[in-house]
Amino acid sequence: MTAGRGEDGGTGLNKVGLGDAIIIGLSSSGPAQTLAVSLAGLVAVSGYGGVVPVLICFVPMLGIAIAYQRLNRWNQSAGATYTWVARVFHPYLGFLSGWMILLYYTLGTTTLTIPAGVYTLDLFAPRLVDNHWAIFAAGASWNLLVTVLAIVGLNIVARFEWVIVLFEYAVLLIVAAIAIAALAHGATAAEFSWRWFSWDGIGHMKGLMGGILIACFMYSGWDAAIYVNEETKDRAHNPGKAAIASVVILALVYSITTLGFQSILSPSDLQSHAGNALSAVGARLLGQPWGAVMSFAVLTGTLAALQAAVVSAARVGLAMSRDQVMPAYFQRVFASAGSPWAVTLTMSAINLLLLALALSTFSVAQALNNAASSLGLISTMFYGLTAAAAFWHHRSQLKSGLGNHLVGGLLPLIGVCFTMWVLYESVATGAVTRAVMIYGLGSVGIGALVAMFLRWFKQPSFFATR
Repeated sequence: MTAGRGEDGGTGLNKVGLGDAIIIGLSSSGPAQTLAVSLAGLVAVSGYGGVVPVLICFVPMLGIAIAYQRLNRWNQSAGATYTWVARVFHPYLGFLSGWMILLYYTLGTTTLTIPAGVYTLDLFAPRLVDNHWAIFAAGASWNLLVTVLAIVGLNIVARFEWVIVLFEYAVLLIVAAIAIAALAHGATAAEFSWRWFSWDGIGHMKGLMGGILIACFMYSGWDAAIYVNEETKDRAHNPGKAAIASVVILALVYSITTLGFQSILSPSDLQSHAGNALSAVGARLLGQPWGAVMSFAVLTGTLAALQAAVVSAARVGLAMSRDQVMPAYFQRVFASAGSPWAVTLTMSAINLLLLALALSTFSVAQALNNAASSLGLISTMFYGLTAAAAFWHHRSQLKSGLGNHLVGGLLPLIGVCFTMWVLYESVATGAVTRAVMIYGLGSVGIGALVAMFLRWFKQPSFFATR
């Protein structure tokens, strides 16, 4: 039996259901904390036309989610893209995919723990909200707490996230509806204009591409439902259904909230509140205590997203360890829950290191904007590889009927073409800054060097047998 897996092939002793898997996907994307991180950046690059890139991203994201669903039916591995790309294309590409996913969830915690720290201070110690080391201390404390919960077991995680996600989404949609009503009555910082959604309004191709990169980051995370497939009931079908449901729900929520929140504050006010934008929006729109309620919604949503990130990174790291391309001790599990405690603790330590680095190097706004765009770039790459693997693996079935042709071929192919277009245009138009290039492409390049080292010096069977 493979180390760390139960008799049914799973890493956990207890199974989560379809609803739990959807909640994990929704909590990983975490619209409250994602909007808190990305709203100022989205307005900065695309003006008040931020809904446009959000809607443009929906169709290819749906196609990519369908790709995940079909590949999960074929092979239910916690490594997901890492395993699928290795088997369909080549082990080197598979390793690089796994590396990118680990990057996404480790670098991604910077965009989670910074708002967690900011919103905690905003609620309990407002005078320290601009102190970077106070932000680090508060964020790091939450990081350690969710790490402990992740080790205790996935069922505990799911129960924790049900309560948070329902509260988070309810607050966001209620306040967004009030914000849209205020926009319709001209009671916002910017008066509504259809020009917002024009080519000039979104800043031409550079503004569109900058917005799309941020929108990719906003959607990303729904795939967390797939990484727990070995611990899900009916693991061949439920994780894929959860991924698709998460993408559809997120498209609806992000369209409503982006339209509602973006014009409550001026762009300069949004930038000055880059770490606590939703708190400022709530306070400006409704006064207190709604600013505090929004802060609490973002804080709890951030904790749920941070929890999902820790869980996802641990499962991918475990799958890679089985193939000897990550340290063997990653396969050590907590006996009573079956959770991979060693890799979970390792990823948590890396998260804290990245948090300290980001806060000591950049302003909060700059750190969040750079991280969001970098994560959009990284997720675009591994989502595109997944869609390509699904299209290629199922190519023989595409002629078996119109449904297979559309769902198995056209939609994943749209996802592939979309990711290639985004990568090209984001560089060509200058939407990707030098810092983002260094964070995103530079860290992926390091992964390629690690793969070469493993292949030529350690020679794990992963590279030799596939």
